[in-house]
Amino acid sequence: MVALGAATIGFTGYSMFFGPGNLYPKSVRKLLREGGMAYLRPKDKQDLPKAIECYTKALAELDELGTNDSKHAPDAPHITGLIARIASVYSEMGDLDMVVKMYKDLLQRILGDKGMEDPKTQVRKLLDDKLPKNERENIIRALGCANKLAEAYEKRGERAERRSIALPDMKQASSADSLEASRWYQWCLQVVMLTYQNHFNHLQLEQGKPVTNTPSFDPETLPRYFSVDVVTSLLYNAATFFANHSQIDLAQPLLERALDLMRRGADGKQESVCRSSVLMSHLANANVMKKDLVTAEKWSIEGLQLAKKFPENAECLNSFVALTYDLGAVYEAAGKYNSARVQYRQAAEIAGDMGDDGAVKLTQDALSRISKAA
Repeated sequence: MVALGAATIGFTGYSMFFGPGNLYPKSVRKLLREGGMAYLRPKDKQDLPKAIECYTKALAELDELGTNDSKHAPDAPHITGLIARIASVYSEMGDLDMVVKMYKDLLQRILGDKGMEDPKTQVRKLLDDKLPKNERENIIRALGCANKLAEAYEKRGERAERRSIALPDMKQASSADSLEASRWYQWCLQVVMLTYQNHFNHLQLEQGKPVTNTPSFDPETLPRYFSVDVVTSLLYNAATFFANHSQIDLAQPLLERALDLMRRGADGKQESVCRSSVLMSHLANANVMKKDLVTAEKWSIEGLQLAKKFPENAECLNSFVALTYDLGAVYEAAGKYNSARVQYRQAAEIAGDMGDDGAVKLTQDALSRISKAA
C-alpha cells in the first residue's frame, strides 16, 4: 500500500536573538550591519558569501573580547544568536557540513561536553527552582539548537542517500548521519519528556493525587518555561524523522501527544485548527502504512473536518490533499474501488491546482492501479 507524503508544518525550534545594539562594540555593529545588508534581502539580491565573511569576523572579534570581558562570554545570547544566524546562512547556501559545525559549536558553548552527552544534566537544571533565569533561557535555546542540529544531520543523510545511487561509498555517510539525527532528536525528547513528567508529578503530589508514568499533555500542565509551540515542534519533528525511517511505532505516540497539546483545534483558531489537521494527516498516513484501516479512516475523516474550515490556509490545504489521498487508500485496501476513485480524483484535482506535481503523480498512479484491479 502506498501512502502520500503527509503535509508538513512550519514549526521551528530556535528563535534568533541578536542583543540590543549597545551590547556590541562599534566595529562589530558595523560588521553585523554589513552582514545583514548582504543577507536580509530578496534571494536574487543576496550575497551569502559576503554575509558569512562579515558575520564570521564579528564572531571572531566577540570571542576575542570574551576572553577578558564576561559580558561577551561564549554562551551569551547575543553571541549564540549570531552563531545561529551564521548557521542559517550556511543552510541557505546548502553547506550542511558547516551548518552541523556551527550548531555543534553553539551547543558546546551552552552545554559543554557533559551536557551534550547526557540530557539528564539539563533536566536536573530545569527542575531547579533556584536556577537563574538567564541559565534557564540558555537551556531552552540549546534545546531548539539541538533540534536544528538533528534536522541538519537528517538533511545531510538524505543527500548522501541520494548520492549513494551513483556513489556507493556515500551509503555509509548516510547511515552515520541518520544515527546522529536520531541521537539528537532523542536528546531533545528526553529533555522535554523527563522534565515535563517530573514537573507534572510534582503538581500531582501537591494536589494529593497519585504520580503517573505519563503526564496529561494538557497545555495548562506544561512547565512555564516550555511553550506549546516549542514542545509540539520537537514532538512533530522527531515523529516525522522516525516515520520517514519506517519507525512508525515510535512516531505515532509522538504525533498523538502533539495533537493533545494542540487540543485538536478545539479553540477554533486558524493556526491550531490547521496544525491539528496536519498532525492528523500524519497519523492517517502512519496507520495506512501499518494497514490499520479503521484507525486510518478515523484520522482521515477527523482531519478533513478540520482542514475544510480554512481552505485558504496552506497548511489546511496541504493536509486536505494528504488526508483525501489516505482516505482513498483506505477504501482501495477495503476493495471499495468506486469510493477510492472519488477520493483520488479529488486529491488529484486539488494537488494540480496547487502545482504539487509529486502528489498529482501519486494520485494518477493510484487511479491507474484501481482501474486495473476493478
